[in-house]
Amino acid sequence: MGRSKTPVPQSAQYYELAEWLRSLRRRSGLTYRRMSQLIEEDRMAGPGCSAVTLLRADRGTFLPRRQVVEAYAQVCGATRREARVQWERAAQQSDPVPGAGGQAPPVSPPGRRLEFVYRPAHLLEAMHRVRLAAGQPSLRELQKRARDLGTGPLPRSTLADVLAGFRMPSEELLIAYVRACGEQGHLLTLWRHAWARAQGTDMAGFDR
Repeated sequence: MGRSKTPVPQSAQYYELAEWLRSLRRRSGLTYRRMSQLIEEDRMAGPGCSAVTLLRADRGTFLPRRQVVEAYAQVCGATRREARVQWERAAQQSDPVPGAGGQAPPVSPPGRRLEFVYRPAHLLEAMHRVRLAAGQPSLRELQKRARDLGTGPLPRSTLADVLAGFRMPSEELLIAYVRACGEQGHLLTLWRHAWARAQGTDMAGFDR
């Protein structure tokens, strides 16, 4: 069983988790069948998973079991901690707290102030926090907002990699992203300064 030929629909509820899993598999060069064999051989990677189970896990149409996501990610070179973080983010999307009109009210969780962002991991945390405060818009919606605002390109595939912790955003992409999330005025200056400080640290820290 080879590579998935059909891209994850942007409308899929678990698009980001699916894209993260697929990007891991692309980097590893493994087929689903080989992944299943490796998981079976190394039970430390988690419970046995058939090739079909792994294939379904990265479709984005439903939330796979956490153990499956951990096994999938670990056999492709990621850590169980990274997989758990990605799974928990996806799980939050499936259990919204009803608000007015049945929508989940935007809530900004407590976190590090932009003035104290010094590392890539801090910047990633702040990016997720500002998106959550904006109501957790989809990547497609963020791209549309950026286009409407004239802030520059906001490619969904690149943004998915950034939000998964695989790469640092460019300053241009970061500003387009935070503006699409509703940030403006002097806050944009704070974001630029935060980006500059994070850019000056060890890039390997972005996934830590």
